[in-house]
Amino acid sequence: MATAKKATKKKATQAYKMFDPGKAGVPDHLCPIATDLIVMKTGEWRSERPIVDRTKCVKCATCWAFCPTQCIVEKPRWFEADMAICKGCGICATECPHGAITMVTERE
Repeated sequence: MATAKKATKKKATQAYKMFDPGKAGVPDHLCPIATDLIVMKTGEWRSERPIVDRTKCVKCATCWAFCPTQCIVEKPRWFEADMAICKGCGICATECPHGAITMVTERE
């Protein structure tokens, strides 16, 4: 018996356009909510910041691997967090096998 091959068609993907309040009939006197893209860096709401003890850091990259925001930046002899992106979760300090990272309270 011969088997027939089914023709597979690729579905066209479309990009979603930004919401246009005018086309949607939203009155001008209402507050526009969720109509504009706002870039908010996670470091703007952090309550603690990681401090790296450069004498203890051996560049094992464990902090880099576990960081959920990927804010860890490689320096010539250590790693440190990019404070604009770091949300202060403390996972890097918890996972560091050498105890090179401590979390300190953020100051305004």
